[in-house]
Amino acid sequence: MTEYRIDDLARISGVTTRNIRGYQEHGLLPRPVRRGRVAIYTEKHLSRLRAIDKLLRNGFTLKHIATFLTNPRALVGEALELTEILDEPWASTERTVFDRPALERLFGTVDDADVQALLGAGLLEETADGAAYETGDPRSLRNLARLVEQGMRLTVLADVHRRFAEKVAEAAEILMVSAREEVDRRRGPGWVPADQDEASWAASLLGTMRAVGTQNAHATLDRCLDGALDHELRVHQHAAGERESQSSSH
Repeated sequence: MTEYRIDDLARISGVTTRNIRGYQEHGLLPRPVRRGRVAIYTEKHLSRLRAIDKLLRNGFTLKHIATFLTNPRALVGEALELTEILDEPWASTERTVFDRPALERLFGTVDDADVQALLGAGLLEETADGAAYETGDPRSLRNLARLVEQGMRLTVLADVHRRFAEKVAEAAEILMVSAREEVDRRRGPGWVPADQDEASWAASLLGTMRAVGTQNAHATLDRCLDGALDHELRVHQHAAGERESQSSSH
């Protein structure tokens, strides 16, 4: 078995000696064998470092990695908190509380129909005491406020948001189901990783699917918005032409 000193291991793995020692302190990397004052590392250390590096590059934290490496029989979704990561909404997840005056500062005049529309769209939830409302997506509320400033009705915007969110949820399900089916195809239903390399493979597949899905969703939405805008402009121009013709005939 090939043996390395720490400087050699750092050079081959691309991980700094400081991080190698840090991984040892956090239990992510087995401690080396000591020969006098010399620390000796093996291929197992190199393999573990490469797996850690892959997971870090795919967005996982040292906490996620440590959870799996200290319990290799754990389900990959639980060990690396993949479920939490993959289900994380694109909007902000901070919880913000709004009372009626705060909503009116954001949107202007707000009536009961507006509040019910926001509740129905999932943008607001009543607090436990019923005295106010909270949201996990304040960014979307602020974005809707920009359109309210343009004169659009809040009830209409809330309904648009609800219908749009439903379509996005369908798209997200298509992507994640395809990733899960790929895991099933290659490893079989109910598979759990046996070592860090297998965990790294699953994390890479699912993480890449999420990243690609997000990027492609933005690109596709941009193209679709351009196409929809062009279509609606043609519809408007046609209606304007008919209106002008009717005015001329009178």
